[in-house]
Amino acid sequence: MSTRHGDQELAQPNPLRLRVARLVGELLSPPPILVVLALVVAWASSPTPAMAVVWGAIAAAFASVLPYALILRGVRRGQLSDTNISLREQRIRFGVVAITSILVGLAVLAALDAPAEMVALQASIAVGVACGWVVTLWWKISVHAAIAAGAATVLVLVFGPALLVVWPLVQVGDHTPAQVLAGVALGIVVNATVFPLLQ
Repeated sequence: MSTRHGDQELAQPNPLRLRVARLVGELLSPPPILVVLALVVAWASSPTPAMAVVWGAIAAAFASVLPYALILRGVRRGQLSDTNISLREQRIRFGVVAITSILVGLAVLAALDAPAEMVALQASIAVGVACGWVVTLWWKISVHAAIAAGAATVLVLVFGPALLVVWPLVQVGDHTPAQVLAGVALGIVVNATVFPLLQ
């Protein structure tokens, strides 16, 4: 009897580990990754730190902050299941909103004559999200993996092979291995194609 009780205790998840895992998952989710990516690419491509802040803030606002704010509002109102938008049907609806926001950001950056790297980054994010949205119409591809792989690819293109060190940040979420691999492939192909073309 005591052995079974002990086994049950061992089987219970550690609350601290769960909290840490959730925190790491949130830090490595698409919104923070896109904010950091926008600021890092802006820093690398802008003539002054002040302009880097301006370009990075514009790109981050439209690619990450605004869509994430809408996600949080949707979760609070019960329109979305969670901040990861785990239900494929909800991802389909929200994808249109995210793509629109990213395209508006792209138009703003282009109109304000932002550095080519910033326009290329926003365009590659837009194409990646649009491709992921199309796949999501039939199948739940891993957006987390696509964004993380795309960000890692852009960092390697901007800073060189030394940035291959960021690849371990590509995380596995609530997806099958096939969905994660498809997301990684999508992130690499889109960003390795679109970013250099417009850079």
